[in-house]
Amino acid sequence: MTALTLNGIGKTYLLEDHQLTALTDINLTVETGQFVTIVGRSGCGKTTLLRLVAGLEAKTSGQLLFTPPNAKIGLVFQEPRLMPWLTVQDNMAFALLKETDRKLVEQTVTHYLKLLHLEDFRSAYPSQISGGMAQRTAVGRALCFNPDIILMDEPLGALDAFTRAALQKELVLLFRPAGKTILFVTHDVDEAVLLGQRVIVMGDGKILNEFAVPLPYPRNTADKEFYDIRTQVLQAIMTE
Repeated sequence: MTALTLNGIGKTYLLEDHQLTALTDINLTVETGQFVTIVGRSGCGKTTLLRLVAGLEAKTSGQLLFTPPNAKIGLVFQEPRLMPWLTVQDNMAFALLKETDRKLVEQTVTHYLKLLHLEDFRSAYPSQISGGMAQRTAVGRALCFNPDIILMDEPLGALDAFTRAALQKELVLLFRPAGKTILFVTHDVDEAVLLGQRVIVMGDGKILNEFAVPLPYPRNTADKEFYDIRTQVLQAIMTE
């Protein structure tokens, strides 16, 4: 089943006396349960595309369709964007603010605290935890919302290499069994191939190429098949 369809999506900004084209004729179909990574140089339109899908900005042209039409969208940004006056568990529970069944809220939050190895820090505040824990809390908040589609905008970009590698593994373990549809923006080619079932290469506001990644999880960056796909993706970006 198709979760998301973009037909001829365009985005233009009016800057003083001239127009700036951010996206041109974006056509993309994402199937339910797919992990799709979007990679490209800085300024190529990756984040703008994600913001349009999230409804944070309005498209200038084209058609954007969700299945179901009222699909729930979850967001994870590069910065955790936690509320400093709330504990880890309360930040995660904030996604369930409208849920009146408080027992269900507690069960849901506890479930994801355990999955994300945060149960011992449930009463801690954002200033008392590491950057990796804060980002796991942000991921947990998105999961508590139980979205149909999860949009991730370079969520691991600000982390050190060791924390980033650990969270990459956790993302696969968390999201793939849950069957969530994921659009994951990154500037890191290795990360795009490591996580995505499909890698979309963008440049100058357009989709330049697409690569299937028919490798089982977990993936090994030292494997020849991984290296070959990585090389193809990198060449597509470099020849932009």
